[in-house]
Amino acid sequence: MYRQLISIAALSGLAGTAMAQEVAIVAAAGSAGATGVLNLLQDSGAFDSVTNIDLQTTTPTLDELLAFDAVIVWTNLTPTDPAGFGNALADYVDMGGGVVVAVFANSSTTTDRDIAGRWRGNPDYEVIIPRTGNQSGAASLGAVIDPGHPIMAGVSSFFGGTSSFRPNVTDLNPGATTVAEWDDGRVLVAIGANPKRVDLGFYPPPSTVSSSFWDIGTDGDLMLVQSLLFASGSGECRADLDGDGSLTLFDFLAFQNLFDSGDPLADFDGDGSLTLFDFLAFQNEFDAGCE
Repeated sequence: MYRQLISIAALSGLAGTAMAQEVAIVAAAGSAGATGVLNLLQDSGAFDSVTNIDLQTTTPTLDELLAFDAVIVWTNLTPTDPAGFGNALADYVDMGGGVVVAVFANSSTTTDRDIAGRWRGNPDYEVIIPRTGNQSGAASLGAVIDPGHPIMAGVSSFFGGTSSFRPNVTDLNPGATTVAEWDDGRVLVAIGANPKRVDLGFYPPPSTVSSSFWDIGTDGDLMLVQSLLFASGSGECRADLDGDGSLTLFDFLAFQNLFDSGDPLADFDGDGSLTLFDFLAFQNEFDAGCE
């Protein structure tokens, strides 16, 4: 059926035109860490552009953030204006921007290494309960609570390296949900009540930056890329199965994977079984588009 779906998609002209995806790294982490993640995101081919904004030298305004569909934020150093940045980031989410926050910005107990200003202490923005400290020491992917979630598509392994920095807590703010855990039960991936918000319980730079960071041979790159794609999307279009905010051939591939694995998410006609009619129902929603 795989070849049949691809043929149907191609011959019917349903591949669509992908929406531009402009994303930014907004981090206080030193140039090596930011460059390592920038290279990884660029190499993925998932984005039209990837911009690096160094929070140690620059505090982006709301207007500057609005140039991007989504941003990823983390810290290992202290931003030059933690409160000003937190205010702008909260405004950005309010305006529909997608935000992925990772260690240590969602866990550090060091003064002002979290996100301050209007962001701090507000469950509308924070996902993992912040400012609770971190664990370290080798750890790997544990339970995947929501294996059908677009952030986890294709993720089969993750080793955090000998450091494996991760939050102390397993607690989330009201309305947030855990998508995946470390093997010690701590939060690895979580989404907020606002679908534009994703928290990652790991430190983004890979082992190409430091041998103690997450192993580039595992699937941390997929979680980073797919978190940004999910945060940038509306989260309201059922046919957007890869969560990138656009309808393309990749959504047909995602449907095929769900169908082949017997995942109930492929039951688009809602009859409790997976048949050709589910593909037809999916195709109808694809044709209708995402508003």
